[in-house]
Amino acid sequence: METVFISAILLVGTLALVSNYMVRGIGGMANSLRQIGMFLLNKAPAGLIDLFNDKPGSGTKTWMRFGMGWFFMACLGMFLGIWHRYDPTALNSLSSVGWSYDDGSMLTDYTAIFFSTAMNYLLIGAALIAISRSSKGRLASEASASMVAVLLTVSTIGVLLLPAIFSFITLENEAAILETLQNVSLLLVSSMLHIALFINVLITIGEREHDDLSPTTWFLVLALVAKIMGMLFIFFGELAGSTQTVWMAERVVTGWVPLALIFAAAYHIIPYTAGKPVWSESMQKTCMLFLFITVPPFFHTSADGGEFLQNIGALLMTLGLLPILAGSFNMVATAASNPERIVKSPGAFAATIAMMLLPIYAVGGFFTGMDTFVGMDKLGSMAHTVDTGYISTVGSLMMLAVLFTSYPLTARKKLAKASNAQLAVWLTLIGGVASTISALIGDFTAYAVSESGVEDAVASTDGFFLVSAAMFYLVTVASMLAALSMIHTGRPNNAAYSDVSAKSDIDSYTLVEGTTSIRVLLGRGVGVDTTLHIGEAEEDEGGSSIIQVSAQLHNDEITEFPVPEELVMLAQFLKQTKQTIFEFFSTIDLDGSGEIDGYEFQQALAKSKIANLPPWEMERLVSAVDLDGDGRLNLPELDIMLAKIRNEILDSEEE
Repeated sequence: METVFISAILLVGTLALVSNYMVRGIGGMANSLRQIGMFLLNKAPAGLIDLFNDKPGSGTKTWMRFGMGWFFMACLGMFLGIWHRYDPTALNSLSSVGWSYDDGSMLTDYTAIFFSTAMNYLLIGAALIAISRSSKGRLASEASASMVAVLLTVSTIGVLLLPAIFSFITLENEAAILETLQNVSLLLVSSMLHIALFINVLITIGEREHDDLSPTTWFLVLALVAKIMGMLFIFFGELAGSTQTVWMAERVVTGWVPLALIFAAAYHIIPYTAGKPVWSESMQKTCMLFLFITVPPFFHTSADGGEFLQNIGALLMTLGLLPILAGSFNMVATAASNPERIVKSPGAFAATIAMMLLPIYAVGGFFTGMDTFVGMDKLGSMAHTVDTGYISTVGSLMMLAVLFTSYPLTARKKLAKASNAQLAVWLTLIGGVASTISALIGDFTAYAVSESGVEDAVASTDGFFLVSAAMFYLVTVASMLAALSMIHTGRPNNAAYSDVSAKSDIDSYTLVEGTTSIRVLLGRGVGVDTTLHIGEAEEDEGGSSIIQVSAQLHNDEITEFPVPEELVMLAQFLKQTKQTIFEFFSTIDLDGSGEIDGYEFQQALAKSKIANLPPWEMERLVSAVDLDGDGRLNLPELDIMLAKIRNEILDSEEE
């Protein structure tokens, strides 16, 4: 049997095994393995782990902050690479410090590492915040997550510096030693660090507050398993000289993993911002299943195999468009369910645009990648241009989505410089697409001239690459704006969510004699700017009087705010069906975010045949339960209100 089939069966089997244990659990071994995992996360390596903070959100913020640094370096490197393609002598001055850019290959390789590292940091960070929000608001070990992020950066920088270090050493087999060390440090060290992160994620998932696993959780776990297995396959495949295994593993690391992380971030950011569940669960499952059994259309190299293997690969590559189309359309449809909120949010808008562009780049990557895959290479460098455009445009938009949506969530801050954030999204969209199109025109022109058969035919393509470099500079500027927005968002004096969400349409309330609490006031709709009148019953000029009722809240027009009848009916329904509020809430929380909006609550009430309210009536119902005034409901808020109804209404009726 061909080695590529053995490797593929082993890889898919591992993914299936992990998926099975995620759904079914591991039985009585769970507690023991959890204790061992927590010991490894919190104690190893001894002394080093103690240098990092274990506060909620600290690990996720570390991943995103490092990702922002790599993102800027990637954009800058990409701009220099495109400019160097226009002017090969532009970086000759760097030769004075021992660096040679004869053909720009080193700069291209470094830029690819920068972009893959930046996406790894930011997209994993976005998935980590989504998982932690549904599991006690934190990772199992925030300190371990921070340490892994730092060590990954140290190892990556070490790999990048190896050529400079070896430039001062003269050995006959210097190139072989350098390549071996690079493989060991980048593959083995990176895989070990990702295993530590994988253990952290699994323990966090095990502590979730409900049984359902969100799409983001699935994509992240499968992406981590695929990445770890892929890196190990590359390493051992190189040692064994198995080119087929290495080729397959490279498709996993450069194809499966980035796409899985892109969907992991999109499946949290877009539904969360839209306040709607994922549009189609069947498309979600199709995307998840076919992504990990097909060949993605990006970053292909020539397959060194027989005709049978090439046919199988071409078929799987064709099917590889299916998960991309299904996932992208599903997210666009979800965004279309609430376009106003999507457009107002720079992060969600960036993610939605990325989902619109992804199928276009995938189709382009399919045709150009197929040419490379079968070894024809008739399209010249078009495949490289499409791949570069995909990672630098779609990847950059998704990273901006993380910075503008997920980072404020983990920092518990309002997005600062929102106008700059929106500008950064537009600059990335225009610059990335225009740069790709201009470079493709230049590639096609060069290809057409070479295929014309006319001797001494010359066509200048320098102008196209100059325009491509100039347009991509807009993406570099966008990365600077994103960095500024991120810095201002995390500042201590920036407004927190609680500072900006506790708004109310009620101008004033009169609080009469009796006792109450701030929680009750918030539950009744009082905001931070509401004027409270405290005192005995009094009569206003219009003759309307405030009736003194102990521990009750009224407005200046004597409008009573009773408990909504629908909530009383809900409490009765739970009592009759013998459901706990936790069980009921789990059926409502469709996206697994730990929070629900008015739409999800409305659907749950209608499905339970309690009430079928229009949207404008749901605002009244949500405001009666929403204690913190953020416009969304969580389990404690709903539990407090229903407990109050049971104690004050249902129990009194039975007496």
